[in-house]
Amino acid sequence: MKKSVIWFVAAQLLIIAMMLLISKEVSLTSYINMSFFVGGTITFIGLLVYVVSNGFFDIFTMSMRKVFSTKRSLVDAESMRAPSELLDFQTRPFFQLGGSILLGMTIALIIYYLG
Repeated sequence: MKKSVIWFVAAQLLIIAMMLLISKEVSLTSYINMSFFVGGTITFIGLLVYVVSNGFFDIFTMSMRKVFSTKRSLVDAESMRAPSELLDFQTRPFFQLGGSILLGMTIALIIYYLG
């Protein structure tokens, strides 16, 4: 719980820094835009890691190794680890952080349209 709060605060500081660097103003609209970029990027990375770690690209990777390797290096290509074995960390923190940033963006968007 404490780690996720620290990551959320760090992401909010990153959003504020991007607001100041890119749009050069602190407004609700620029907060909505930057939080969409940051939250969407983190969620996309989480989805990408989830897809790769579940073995979606394993068969493709193994077949490409067999196609592009010589007969001598075929044994080496077959002994290489699959991409799903390389990514062994949890995707839940990515989804929690990205989802909380996108939830904050949605709340700011509701405030923008109601106010």
